Amino acid sequence: MKKYDERETLFSRLGLVVGTKEYHDFYKLHPDLKDLDDAYRGVDFRNQLRKDDDFKKLFFPIISNNKLFIKSLHQLVDDYSLKDKQTIKKSFSSNIKEITKYYGATNVGITKLDEYSYYSHSGGLSEAIGMDSYNKLISPTYKTAIVFTVKMDLEMINRAPHFEELMATEEAYLKVAQVGARLSVYLKSLGYDAFLNSSEIYLAPMVPLAYDAGLGEIGMSNHLVTLEHGDNIRLGAVFTNLELDLDSPVDFGLTEFCKHCALCLINCPSHSITHLTRMVNGRQFYKFNENSCFDLWAKAGTDCGVCIQSCPFTQGVDLEKVKKMKNNPEIMDELVKEHLDKHGRRKYIKNELDIIKREDDK
Repeated sequence: MKKYDERETLFSRLGLVVGTKEYHDFYKLHPDLKDLDDAYRGVDFRNQLRKDDDFKKLFFPIISNNKLFIKSLHQLVDDYSLKDKQTIKKSFSSNIKEITKYYGATNVGITKLDEYSYYSHSGGLSEAIGMDSYNKLISPTYKTAIVFTVKMDLEMINRAPHFEELMATEEAYLKVAQVGARLSVYLKSLGYDAFLNSSEIYLAPMVPLAYDAGLGEIGMSNHLVTLEHGDNIRLGAVFTNLELDLDSPVDFGLTEFCKHCALCLINCPSHSITHLTRMVNGRQFYKFNENSCFDLWAKAGTDCGVCIQSCPFTQGVDLEKVKKMKNNPEIMDELVKEHLDKHGRRKYIKNELDIIKREDDK
């Protein structure tokens, strides 16, 4: 079984500097990606937002300093010393989940980390926290992943692909780091080392971990789709050697539902989503064009989010019907019809929220 390699992710590739050994080594192995990546190398998609300079000066600082806060959270965790180890039973997992929710998580699951859970190599793009670990081998140090979700603001997501959507995702990433930092310090207080995975550094890909931890299923957009909030979430994890009772993957019939729905595919502005499946480490994902997706980011000046907005589970579905949905195509079609009748192909709100509405614009 092949490990995930963070160097193959789009943002790791775009961080490579033309002419360096790392650049030549990577594209020697992946020549088909070179021209595609070069087209967007050095592009800060946020600067492409179609707003005037005064708007950017007024409202970009709402989120532009988030990475400074995330950096300080990593520093806090790193500097916090391990305390005396407490004897903790595996059944303490229920307490860990409630504590993580108390810190701000929406939902929590726990899964075992094995060798193939981790990336094989670091993508090395953690500039915001002062780390460059490109090409570094990642060793499987921890046994347990405490994986959690943070719900994004639905009013903002429903304005995708505009600036409010970017605000929602950036705020959620900061909250993920806050929850993870507090949980990490708590675990170290109990005498168990902990590693904070945030938007700035991951030891492993989050979607497979969240699937293994029973937080949802993998949808056609390759996002984790949860029962209560669809893919309107961001994922975080804390790795530790504290052994706890584990959760198992769930199957509420999403794979078949996506075939009946496909609204993320239909609505995708860049046509990056496909219905074609692929197996990765025993999990079903879908073939996806990440370069054309990023092309849309660069045009919109946001991380789009239309696929998130389009999912019926994001907007809310009848969970009693979902309980009976698996192997029942009639209920799946009924759920899709109910969504279309209520929201249309996607629930898109064009008018700006007051937070970024200037008096002259009102």
